[in-house]
Amino acid sequence: MLLLPGFGGTARQPLLVALARELRAAGLAPEIAVPPRARPTPELRPQTEWLLSLLGKGPTAIVGRSFGGRVALRAAAEAPVAAVVLLGFPVRPPARPRPLDETLLRTARQPTLVLQGSRDPLGPLEVLSPLAARNRQVTLEVLPGAAHAFGRHEKAARARTVEWLLARLPGK
Repeated sequence: MLLLPGFGGTARQPLLVALARELRAAGLAPEIAVPPRARPTPELRPQTEWLLSLLGKGPTAIVGRSFGGRVALRAAAEAPVAAVVLLGFPVRPPARPRPLDETLLRTARQPTLVLQGSRDPLGPLEVLSPLAARNRQVTLEVLPGAAHAFGRHEKAARARTVEWLLARLPGK
């Protein structure tokens, strides 16, 4: 299982470090992997190719925090992936439409959980809700009062991620 930080994040991103610890305690084997810092293009090709090279021969789960979720969805569209979790998905920041991100979410082929803060300006619920409603594979769960960084809602986001992954991964 791969955990991807947000844009400019490192393997020491606190949310992912805590989540990795909780996933290990639940019997899973997460690895925090940092995408290359190549200039992001709409297709995120350098980051996607990097992630595809890590996926190996069998399906795995990918947890992406913000920008990491954008990379996760692109890789999942090209390779077999067991499950995807998007923690604060920045589908449409103010005045910056991302049609490819919207298409990828609408057409995801694997179980995908989107955990989104109700006050996240980068992934407005009025954009995410109809996209999730059009795809049976996508589950949108809202953290009331949370913004993009989750803040005091982070513990709930981590717990829900672990619970959701355990219910979907083979052998768990």
